[in-house]
Formats: sequence, structure tokens, C-alpha cells
Amino acid sequence: MARDLNVELLKIAGFEGEQIDQFLPDWIYTMDIIGLDEKDIAHAVDDYIPTNWNIQYRGVRKMIGAYLRELAEVAKTKKYREEGKKIVYGILPAVSSNYVALKHAGGDNIYVGFPDLMMVTILNGFFDKADPYLYEAEDKGFTYGCRHCPLNKMRLGAFTKGVLAAPDVIWSWGFNCDEGPKTDEMIQAMFSEKWKYIISRVPHDTNFGEADDEIEERLNYIAAQLKEGAEEISEIVGIPVTDADMKFAIDTTNRCAFKLGSLTGLVSKADPVPLGGNALTNFQQVLFVPFNTGYEYMEEAMDIMTQEVREAIKNGVGVVPKGAPKLGSYFVPFCIPWIDTMFRENGVATTFSQTLTPGKKQLLPPSFKDDLYKAVAEQWLRMPLGQNMGYEVESMIDKVMQYKPDGMLMGFFDFDRWLGAHQKMAAKLVEDRTGVPHFYMESDFWDDRDYSPEALRTRIESIAQVLKMKKEMAE
Repeated sequence: MARDLNVELLKIAGFEGEQIDQFLPDWIYTMDIIGLDEKDIAHAVDDYIPTNWNIQYRGVRKMIGAYLRELAEVAKTKKYREEGKKIVYGILPAVSSNYVALKHAGGDNIYVGFPDLMMVTILNGFFDKADPYLYEAEDKGFTYGCRHCPLNKMRLGAFTKGVLAAPDVIWSWGFNCDEGPKTDEMIQAMFSEKWKYIISRVPHDTNFGEADDEIEERLNYIAAQLKEGAEEISEIVGIPVTDADMKFAIDTTNRCAFKLGSLTGLVSKADPVPLGGNALTNFQQVLFVPFNTGYEYMEEAMDIMTQEVREAIKNGVGVVPKGAPKLGSYFVPFCIPWIDTMFRENGVATTFSQTLTPGKKQLLPPSFKDDLYKAVAEQWLRMPLGQNMGYEVESMIDKVMQYKPDGMLMGFFDFDRWLGAHQKMAAKLVEDRTGVPHFYMESDFWDDRDYSPEALRTRIESIAQVLKMKKEMAE
């Protein structure tokens, strides 16, 4: 009997019963639009997903399913355009609250998402198949040797390959990324005047170590930027965002932050570690990325995963043996999932990510319940990427002390003018204060075309050996 690979994939991705029959036509359509074929599905089903993701857990499978649903939404953007629906894109880094509020206001009449992020996450994370879009972008002007961000490449490549519809507007958060807004300018100038964008900016002018979220002037400035951007988008798409929509978004993201803080603590403190860092970090993206399908599927996956982790801890079950070293990361490279796998094969468990793991302040309720845009500004400034390096380092130290890893892995952003040098400086500061060894790997978080498992194996084996030796000596 011939295999139905797509049904097998959906079962791996946590679809059950009628869900398979309901989603299968959408998935077949998505494959055609995105450019996945049966070989790609077979590779994912037989090798790439089982090898790199902890699919023994129903929570992980449900998480993968939530992402596949989002890829289907990306594939429908042109169809949504034909149906007269509004389309709003955004870029990283961001907090998702404003986007969630807009989706809540517009409902089924609007698509809201970060299609470049979703495509890189899903295509490389689950199918190892983002390359065609990156080559397309390089052919269209993103010079390969200049080490441009693969997210920006994906946005251009997906548009010029005809996958993405031009949005009614893309909200280009330039709070950190200066190339993101320039990419949107490039698309509009060179490929389509219909690619409309607005930009929000913030000066990086706080002093080293100042508490960004406690500076009234800074809070007010960012709140004004967010409000002006949101109001301009509402005017463009004709969908007003009410205080009730904003409150829904803030409550939703805060609820998710609390759940993710609990899950992260369980995983990172357990011995043996019950879940890989790939999966843990992919759950955390809901704090920074809107899902056009809503958070229902991801929250279900989180809740199931938390229950399963508690059960695994109770039964002493782990993805590595008991006593294995734990390795935290600045950002576990889930788009290149074989790195996590290779560490586990060498007896080391990756755990939390500094950037996405909620810090102590992120778990606090908002200070400005009557000023909702200021509450979102506070969310941004409590997030590591919204802070000056000195203040972020304090948060990094808190997390290292809280989760007690045996080592920390930095790197994977050597192409990034912001994070590339930033991580190298932060690594020494945190190591000096905590005594926890920090390791740095020159590589790319989103794109592994320039390095293979063979190229990084020696470095990973060396890190694992050092961690094991230090752990043995400490005991």
C-alpha cells in the first residue's frame, strides 16, 4: 500500500481525527505554493523531525502543528488579497501585543503575521528547505558575501517568488534592526510600489546599566511611537483598535509569559533534562511573534507540554542521562535543529535561551493599567532586546543564577551588527560575575548553508568535553 506522507506528517504534527481531514486540503495547497514536494515531506517524516525534535511528547507534536497552521496562513496571503481581506506584516525583534490587538480587532477580515520569520522557522526547522528563497533574494540584490540577515532575505525572496502578497502595510520595527526597514524600502523601490511600510525607531541612548523600563521619558517616547504606528496602520486598513483589543493582547501575552516561565523553570532545573532547547525555545516565540490563527493551538501545546514535563520529571525520564551537563544559550538555534541534536549526542542538554526566556520583570503585571500603550512599551523595555547591554547583562546574570547551567553558548549572530559584537562583550561580563563558562560559535542562527554538521562537530565535541570535565571535577 502506498504511503500517504502528508497524513503521516500531520499525525506527527499532532493533528487528530477530523483535524486531519479538515486541514489536509489546506496543507496540499500550502505545499504547492511554498514549494515542498514528496521528497521534502518524506525527509521530514522519516528523518529530520524525528531526529531533531522530541516528538515522543504530544506537546511538541502539537507545537509543530501550530506552526504548520501558520505556514498555511502565509501561503494564503494572495488568496486573502483576492478576497478583499486586509494584510499586515511585521518584523523581528518586536513584542507581539500590538499585532495581537490588531488581529483581535479585525478577526477573519485581516491577516496579521511575520511571514519571513514563520517561513525560515518552519522551512529550515522542520524541512531543511529555506535555501531556495535565500538564493532568490541573493539573485535579486542581497549580495551573498555581505552577510545580510536571512529574515530580510526571506521576505524579499518570498515576495519575488510570488508566495507573499504585497501587504496593505508592514510595520517595520527598527528598534534594533536597521536593515529591516531598509529591506522594505528596497522592495518598494525596486520591485513593487504596493509594498507599503511604516517605521518605528528608538535611539539607543541610555547609559550602561540604566533600567530602561524605569525611565519615564523613554517609556513615554516608545509608547508614543507604538501608538502613532498602531493608529496609522488602523487608518490604512480601516480597522480601529480599541482599548478592549489592547487589553486582550496584553492579558494574552502576559498569560503566555507566565506559562512559559513555568515550563522553562521545570525543564532547566530538572535532572535529567526532559526536553531539548530547540522545542523549549520554539514554544517561547509567542511572546514576540503574532500567530494569525491565534494562540489557541500554541497554548494547548504549552499546557500539554507542561503536564508531560512534570510527568517526565516524576519518572526520571530525560533526553540525556541523569547528571549530564546543561548548556544554556543566548538563543538556541532552533532553525538549525541538528546543533541541539549534536549536543545531546555528545551528552549535553541545551536548555533555556537568554533572549526568549521571560525574566523576573517580564513576569510582573504591567505598571500602567490605565495607559495600555505605555504598558506595551514597558513590555518591550523589560525584554532583553529592548535594553541597553548593561541592563540586559543583569537580567542574563539573574537567569544564569536561577537556572544554574554548567555553561552558556553564545554566537550564531555573527552577521548581525547589533548582536554580533554585543554577545561577545556580554559573554565576558556574565562569565566574570557568575563563574559559568561561556562559549562562542561563529555561525548563523537562521541559515546553515555555510556550515555543516561536519564543520561544527569538532567545536561541539570540544565544548561537551570541557563541560563534562568541569562537572566531574566539581563533583
